[in-house]
Amino acid sequence: MTTQRWRLYLGCALIIGLISGLPARAEAAEAKRCTTTADPGADARIAGCSVVIEHGKPATPQVIEARFARAGAYLRKGDVDHAIDDYKIVIEQSSAGLLAAFDRAAPDQQESEPQPASRFGRAFGRNGYRTQAYRALGIARFQAGLLEQSQDDFRWLSEMDPRNADAALWLDLARRRAGQPSELADSAKRLDMSKWPAPIVRLFLGQTTPEAVLAAADRGGPAVRKARRCEASFFAGELMLQQSREADAIRLIDRAAAECPPTSGERSVANAEARILSIMP
Repeated sequence: MTTQRWRLYLGCALIIGLISGLPARAEAAEAKRCTTTADPGADARIAGCSVVIEHGKPATPQVIEARFARAGAYLRKGDVDHAIDDYKIVIEQSSAGLLAAFDRAAPDQQESEPQPASRFGRAFGRNGYRTQAYRALGIARFQAGLLEQSQDDFRWLSEMDPRNADAALWLDLARRRAGQPSELADSAKRLDMSKWPAPIVRLFLGQTTPEAVLAAADRGGPAVRKARRCEASFFAGELMLQQSREADAIRLIDRAAAECPPTSGERSVANAEARILSIMP
């Protein structure tokens, strides 16, 4: 009888243990969707990252990584308000203390070392979260029509690195949309005009054509060509839109919406522009 009771107790304990472990395993499965290199979809990534944020300690690298990933998923869905909120928190929490913690986690990684191309985690490097968050925040604010604030974000990036051609182009785009004069000619003096995206800079300066830029983008390996075609189509389309060349703008923006990676800021803005252009008379 005693043996039977012990077996019953052990069985109950085992069942209780299995049941109590289910929520933890479910949360772990959700969390894996947050920063996976695969594409689980925007909603699944938001859900997974929310689990990490809710159960993690604020301002830790893991939580900041999750918040950055969630912001990107929000932007992909067109939920710019939530994206902006998350990006702002990433910037606020990417403090010197966090960067020091990053250095302790990867002491052999030097600032000058090239970083692998990845959207998340340590691939951004020591100051990468802050830099990438400023860029993404500027794009989100551009998409939301917050053009002055968007300019502030891209100006910060340009001041951090005057050779940042991407920031110079976005800043010029935000100024053009706000009806302000271009400053790109001055910025171009500090850029390396022998490297991509110099053809796009020349396009914005009126020194070349969209066709020439698209031809220049179609060089290099498959991954390089894909990334450059995305940028060329997007920026050329935006410029055509500013110049009231709607037919050319629609063609190029539709191309960017189709070619740019689903998680890129260019695709998010292109999708928003395409929706607006589709309902214009």
